Amino acid sequence: MSKSPSLEPLKKYGFKVALAPLLKLVECVIELATPFLVRYIIDEGVSKGDLPFVLKMGAVILGLSIIAFGVTLIAQCLSAKVASNYGYDLREKAHRHFETLGEAEIDNIGKSKILTLLSNDSFSMQNAVNMFMRLLLRAPFLLIGATIISFFITPWAGWVFLGVVLLSSLVLAMVMVLSPKLYASLQTGLDQISSLGSDSIKGARPIRAFGKEDYSENKFDESSASYKKKAMRIARLNAFINPLTFGLVNLGMILVVYLGGFSVQEGSLTTGQVVSLISYLTLTLPALTMFSRLIVSLNRATASKRRLDSFFGIKASITNGSYKATSVSNVSSEIVSFKDVSFSYSKGKAALSHVSFSLNYGETMGIIGGTGSGKSTLISLIERLYEASEGTIFFKSEPIKDYDLEALRSEIALVSQKPAIFKGTIKSNLLLGNSKASDEECLEALKKSLAYEFVNRYSDKMNHEVEEGGANLSGGQKQRLLLARAILQNASLLILDDSLSALDFLSEKKVRENLSSFPNLTKIIISQRATSLSGCDKIIVIDNGRIVNEGTHEELLRTSPIYHDIYEMQVKSR
Repeated sequence: MSKSPSLEPLKKYGFKVALAPLLKLVECVIELATPFLVRYIIDEGVSKGDLPFVLKMGAVILGLSIIAFGVTLIAQCLSAKVASNYGYDLREKAHRHFETLGEAEIDNIGKSKILTLLSNDSFSMQNAVNMFMRLLLRAPFLLIGATIISFFITPWAGWVFLGVVLLSSLVLAMVMVLSPKLYASLQTGLDQISSLGSDSIKGARPIRAFGKEDYSENKFDESSASYKKKAMRIARLNAFINPLTFGLVNLGMILVVYLGGFSVQEGSLTTGQVVSLISYLTLTLPALTMFSRLIVSLNRATASKRRLDSFFGIKASITNGSYKATSVSNVSSEIVSFKDVSFSYSKGKAALSHVSFSLNYGETMGIIGGTGSGKSTLISLIERLYEASEGTIFFKSEPIKDYDLEALRSEIALVSQKPAIFKGTIKSNLLLGNSKASDEECLEALKKSLAYEFVNRYSDKMNHEVEEGGANLSGGQKQRLLLARAILQNASLLILDDSLSALDFLSEKKVRENLSSFPNLTKIIISQRATSLSGCDKIIVIDNGRIVNEGTHEELLRTSPIYHDIYEMQVKSR
């Protein structure tokens, strides 16, 4: 087997991958033997009126046909099963590799390309394995076997067969040379269509709100037209295969019939031999057609294989540590601390520059700043979705890089500003926070987050169906449901990333009061509302990736112009 990562899952099916073509060889031997037997039926039975011989040879052919049917059935089932299992394993491996990648790698690859790799490219590989097992030996064996037998019957027929095979091979070789680059370009076009389609679905509301339906449609049409152009180029190339091979085989058949007629008159060939030659030529037509289908499938799979191998070759920038301790540190009172931390996306401007702060157990820290100031980036570094470019981040007195990722993230409950609601039920979404939570614990979490108010109105309560992306829930309902899920996690650190913005002031105040009933829970609250952070133990003000001020609400009103202006503006607007 190849050392290619995308073919690695095929190794465990090695015996079956080899067995299927061997079974197809048995079928091929029987197919090649049949015209030979038909020749004897005509020459020795029909021409001499020997009915018992005809019946006996007919019975032999019937028996061989039954054997051929049996081995073909086994080979087809084996190929389909192995291909399906391989496709499943390949997609699972690709998804597992995707889970190991950090946000930086995912941003570079593109989510639309990853979706194409998991679906279209994986299916191309699966289909190629199926075709490979069924047709790899069958088509060449029939072509070579028919050509060799024709030489034994009469040399001129062998040369006719060889000419047909060689000319058809040139056609297939041309396709093999030209197709791979075209298929690679086609898959890239599919990535673009997936990306635009995803953007159109996610941005449906703003597109309609700004009346940009025509712009969005034209952009998608341009990408689709480009994809269609590439697909038609491949289709035209592949369309040459069957007509050319069909024409070559029929030209060979005409020569065999024409020259065979003279040979029968001369007595150098029998009628049965001419019929067998025509039968062998008839066998070569579907063999060439099947082989051309195999070439097309392998060319497409080659492009997909390169893309998948490139994907598997991407190394995760975030490596998993081994530290799993989750108890309160005896060394320090700090649960999170940043020491001169900087970070930039790719090679762009620094999103965070020389950030240093500490947060003690049980404290509540607020973060405020303008859009794009680096607030959410800071949170992503705590969860190790990205790796800090410079400096060190500590969690419970240990460098965050030394932590086992699963252990670290189980200690951090994040409620993101982008609600991640999954299709299922309210309860199934809650259990993502804690799969072992009881109904009583779920209800208590719903009450703490004020989500119980709307959940209780449903006749089926927590079993109420949630549509994809929470489409049947309002923004405030989504945020409260996510907060309930985070509460269920029982984590050491709760991070609210502008996740109460859809709530009214009274509801937000009630939620904050409920969260304060967890005395040992450390909280980081990101908010655009200065009034929402007034009760925090400390507040940091971020501007252009730097901490410009730090202190309590009262201190910042006196010392931070940015914080003071935000607060005054919000108070006056109420």
